[in-house]
Amino acid sequence: MAENGISWRKYPKSRQKEFLTALKEKENIKGVKQEAVVQAQWYQVLNYCFADYRKNHSQSKSNRLSRSISTFYEGNDVTNNEDGRYATHMEKLLDTDGLMFVNNITVALNLLAEFKDDVKMDKRLEQERILGQVIIYLKHIQQHIEAGNKLHLEMPNVVLAADVNQAFVINARVLYPYLDLDIDWDKYTPRGFYDNLEPVEILHKLDTDQNINPYVYDTKSKDFDINDIIGLAADLASTSLDKNLRKIPVNQANIRGVYDEFLRLVTQDKTKVTSDQELVSMFINALTDHDDFVLKNNTAILIHDDNTVTRYRVNGRNWYAFFSRFDTNYNADEIKSITEVGDVLLEETARRFSGEYWTPTIWTNEAIGLISQCLGKDWKEKYVVWDPAAGSKNLTRDFTFKELYSSTLFNDELALGKMYNRKNQAFQYDFLNDDIDINPENILNSKLYKYAPDLVHALIDKKPIIFYTNPPYGTSGNTVNKESKTGIAATKTNKVMLKDGIGHASENLYCQFYYRVLMLMRAFKLKNVVIAFFSNSQFMGSGSYFAELKKSIFSKFKFVNGFLLNAGEFADTASTWGISFTVLKSDGNPQIVPKEITLKVKETEISGITTIGEHTLRQIDSDDSLLNWVKEINLKDKYDNNKDNVALLTGPFTASRARTKIYYPKNALGYVWLKGNNVEYGLRETGLFSSDYSRERGVGIVPENFERAMIAFAVRRAVNHNWVNNKDSFSKPSDHFYNSPDKQTIIADMVVFDLFDLQSKQSSLKQIQYLGTSYEVKNQFFWLDKNKMKKLADKYLDPKMGFDIESDQNRFVFNWLEENKDILSLEAKRLLYASELVIKDTFKFRKYLATEYSKYSFESWDAGWQQIKKIMLLTKKTDNYKNVFLPAFSTLKDKINKYVYEYGFLKS
Repeated sequence: MAENGISWRKYPKSRQKEFLTALKEKENIKGVKQEAVVQAQWYQVLNYCFADYRKNHSQSKSNRLSRSISTFYEGNDVTNNEDGRYATHMEKLLDTDGLMFVNNITVALNLLAEFKDDVKMDKRLEQERILGQVIIYLKHIQQHIEAGNKLHLEMPNVVLAADVNQAFVINARVLYPYLDLDIDWDKYTPRGFYDNLEPVEILHKLDTDQNINPYVYDTKSKDFDINDIIGLAADLASTSLDKNLRKIPVNQANIRGVYDEFLRLVTQDKTKVTSDQELVSMFINALTDHDDFVLKNNTAILIHDDNTVTRYRVNGRNWYAFFSRFDTNYNADEIKSITEVGDVLLEETARRFSGEYWTPTIWTNEAIGLISQCLGKDWKEKYVVWDPAAGSKNLTRDFTFKELYSSTLFNDELALGKMYNRKNQAFQYDFLNDDIDINPENILNSKLYKYAPDLVHALIDKKPIIFYTNPPYGTSGNTVNKESKTGIAATKTNKVMLKDGIGHASENLYCQFYYRVLMLMRAFKLKNVVIAFFSNSQFMGSGSYFAELKKSIFSKFKFVNGFLLNAGEFADTASTWGISFTVLKSDGNPQIVPKEITLKVKETEISGITTIGEHTLRQIDSDDSLLNWVKEINLKDKYDNNKDNVALLTGPFTASRARTKIYYPKNALGYVWLKGNNVEYGLRETGLFSSDYSRERGVGIVPENFERAMIAFAVRRAVNHNWVNNKDSFSKPSDHFYNSPDKQTIIADMVVFDLFDLQSKQSSLKQIQYLGTSYEVKNQFFWLDKNKMKKLADKYLDPKMGFDIESDQNRFVFNWLEENKDILSLEAKRLLYASELVIKDTFKFRKYLATEYSKYSFESWDAGWQQIKKIMLLTKKTDNYKNVFLPAFSTLKDKINKYVYEYGFLKS
């Protein structure tokens, strides 16, 4: 591709997949920095698209570069012909992250690259930090050229900046005026500007520069195409500036992705509108009537035909950046085409709050195929099909059904889907609220009979029926896009479920869809029923939370087949959890809740959907859960409730303002917080504290339950979290654990790991105020001998700490480790040794920080790891921390992750 510019070739889809996968797996590559991975991947892309493209290379082996150029580029795979073409591979020159030179007859691409690990590249300050760094690189290149240009460089005309998730490209020429600033350039380095924002003259100029509004590409976006970035770089190589750049036209194929980018970059949840319709209208107007908008600072002013105006708060810089990449010039037919899909955008905007998600066509096809495997290829002829959350019919629109009924909560969606399956009956119906007491006696007076009489007769006649849908996944109390979802589960079906004793599962909308089917089945005595739902997989594998719902479902249905996919495959969902598609079929015989359900794990590839493995969801009885295993030791008979005599903490250094109502045992070592019993909760709602903690669903720690508490904490925190296991429930340890000759070594590994995990909030506090009383919190989880700490206090002339140590005793964990020192693993010993090195490195700062930062109690000899990390945050991370401690911690964590599966806490 050239079009009067630099020649380049598109990066293939297959390679883009590899590119994105490599970036995604960055954290799993030990010993390799994220920035190095980013650089390596981008080098491959740039070399493929530019340097290795044959049109940028000589066609004759006899052609040679001039002596000076060939000397410089020796070994760098440069080719040149008589008309002046040559191309170089990306190369780190003059300490840059990479330079590339491509001369294409009349146009030259001189590209300077800057790579980062994982930064907020869409934030203005981060852009300024990167560009300031680039400016100093440009100055060094300019100075090198003026000093004789030994390396035969040319001034870059394009800048590419990229991290693991984002990238932007700008015209380097807009930075040239900065090189004339009256600055002592030799005093500053590129990295120095990024870290310290000096010289400040560059920062001030960047902050007010309206010519710099980079469009930030998000590599995680579903519509991301790396060729957009390559094409922009090629465009920018032109001698003209931005006004002549080719822009991306918006059409029905890409408008959903463009709309998402508009919301992400321009409105950013700050734009005040009266309705979703106005937000969609603003977007379409900005595309098709762009000249009617005037932008002043962060306000986009729309001037109407009658000269009235509407003001919208936007991100002004991103407004410029956005419309510098997307075309705003369309003819009448193109405007009509864009406007026609307004309903799609409106529908998806509404779904952001309701918890409904758009099912991609590729997964709809997969679901239809699975149903055919389960019921036979003629099921669309034999079964009545009801999609009770049909939306715009994207589950059924590409297929023909003998008897299809599509109902939806939103009236607007009827018009959106009217062109699909025109022969079916589509109607507005609130599946969870309408006709809640429907039965054969009152059905002729129902809303369902009014809009779908044939469906009513199908129910009365007990025809085979399949409920096939993708219900909303909203849960009362959860949030999406920072909007509260409180109350969305307060449906009539919810009330019936509570009355029937279904319990907490009634708070989930998708669970209500399952139960509503059961209600219809019971009311009409249906025998041949199939439920084929996309849904959250959690209900099939969790414990008591969904127990009653599962009993109700599996008393009537048996699991036939299903698969698991990443929720990120759907629009507007996070990629941290899984969505299941399952087929359940009614059976005349009573069923029991299956102990295990195995699903195929599937993902999309360039060639389509592929199966990458299997995952088994386990039914964990309440008595067998890890959480209840920790709590089953009765403490109340032995220990008095001491909740009113200890500090109630909200964090390692902060006290609560409320009084706790829960039990906390006298002489407790601390508190372990264990909310929920699955991997998702273990990741973020687990904590270890040296005193009572304000959040419930945990347990006070005493010697009798110490090991169980530490095991549970380690299992929840060390397991490698991913979207497949996100909803898996933890089980108590298996018999293999109890019978293992290494049992005590395993426990010791977990105890040592727990001391240093991110969620280990144990601390020692001298004077913490709680409800008007001052408390001292001793850290019973401290692991070093008090005599070692006394020597450090003496070495650094801290007599106050020395006297405190002399009158004190070693802590519980130190004594426990001493009792078990002969069975400590090599990995545990290395981590304990590394932690001691860090304490020695940071000890010299304690005395000086203690006065200014008294709330952190740095003068406590038994200060916990949170306090040690705080010292490093206020000073610097030591070499021993980075080079010895972190690798040792990572090694022990990996070992415990293996324990999780080997000893039955989770099933692999």
